[in-house]
Amino acid sequence: MSQPLGEVSDRVADLQLGLFCAPPEGGRRPAPGTMAGWVHIPDQPVQMVATGTVAPAVLGQGFGVRYRLADNLGATTQYTVTHPPMPPSGTTAQTWSGSVAPGDGDTVFFQFDIPEELQLGDWTFTAEADGEVLFTVLFTVVAPAEIPEAAHLCDAPSLLSFRRTGPAAAG
Repeated sequence: MSQPLGEVSDRVADLQLGLFCAPPEGGRRPAPGTMAGWVHIPDQPVQMVATGTVAPAVLGQGFGVRYRLADNLGATTQYTVTHPPMPPSGTTAQTWSGSVAPGDGDTVFFQFDIPEELQLGDWTFTAEADGEVLFTVLFTVVAPAEIPEAAHLCDAPSLLSFRRTGPAAAG
């Protein structure tokens, strides 16, 4: 498994990084700290289709983190994604809030919905719960031609594990 940046809180029991294919949108939730002002509410669970931290810049595809809390406390969460500047505003960070039920987890991901979001380079996801950093993870977004095996995963999903240096066992 790819390593997160920095420490992972003892509150995190499981942390998986990878690519996601989002199901159809079931609704939207206000998220004033994002460029769109809202986040998707999927109408069914989001599927992780590959593990790893290199993501192709492909419309409709997402990447991020699935995690589970170790305690039975639940949490109010704050998520931040940092990324290269996005036109037209040059935005480099977006935030939104959430919650995790006791003993449960969450999936935090960014889906490329519009061409302006297809920014190559380093992206980070940070999750906080009740003021404590749970984790920060790094992804690299690349041109689809650099990892063609991942560019069409949402067209024909299959469970894979990949790295820029070659395949690895699924986690």
